[in-house]
Amino acid sequence: MRVTGKVTGLDPIKKKIALFPKETQRPMDKLLIQEVRTLAVECARVTLPFGLTDKPYKRLAARIAADIKRIFKRADNLGGAFKQLEAADPDMTRQYWHASKKGEPEKARRLLRKLCAKAGIPIGAVRADLHRKARTARYGRVPADAKTLAIISKGEALDRYITKVQKQIGAVKAGWIAAAKKLGGTVRGIPRWANTGAHKNSQGDAVVKRGQKGSHIELHNQVSYATTACDVGNLRSAERRARVRLQHALAEKLKAMAERAFRQGK
Repeated sequence: MRVTGKVTGLDPIKKKIALFPKETQRPMDKLLIQEVRTLAVECARVTLPFGLTDKPYKRLAARIAADIKRIFKRADNLGGAFKQLEAADPDMTRQYWHASKKGEPEKARRLLRKLCAKAGIPIGAVRADLHRKARTARYGRVPADAKTLAIISKGEALDRYITKVQKQIGAVKAGWIAAAKKLGGTVRGIPRWANTGAHKNSQGDAVVKRGQKGSHIELHNQVSYATTACDVGNLRSAERRARVRLQHALAEKLKAMAERAFRQGK
């Protein structure tokens, strides 16, 4: 990403300011850095999940849990998977149900393994690869009509997996915040779940380039899957808003400096 600012229609002022190039460049660069830091935060705000409050985090965390539980069922709470097993072998499913109700765990486990083999549903540990393949709906969601893909022997393992995935929420946002921090200064108002403290591996960079035609800064989000969480249209809109703000700030600054130079020259 790149944001640049160009002020037009201020040639008389520029001629006066040109007498003090070094004194002028410093405040101009400071304004540019300040605005691009704000832009980086804005990029974080418009990156999925939209917003920088706890509300989008909680909403997405709940959706992630629901998605995972849709395709992974606990062995002690089969839910919708029971119908899939019943379709594979109704008689054996009834035997399993009776064994579970009568408190015969070993028999129930043996029957469940046989049922899973017949239904083509793996039983055992959580498989992240199955979760990745199942995320075919919009925004990487699991479709509402997705069937059970695996039965998890230990319910605690499923809970741990859900928590692990939820901790990844905000990683791409943190990439933008990392870029903002590269410009120095303080970045305030960022919730922990979207900040670099919670995502230490989320990298971002801000490259300052200066040339004869002025300075510009490029923001880079180096999180590997940033492209899937960032909508290009939203980012470009944020860039345009930043450019307008920068142009206004530059104009005001140039005007103030020109007035000061005029007073000093009297």
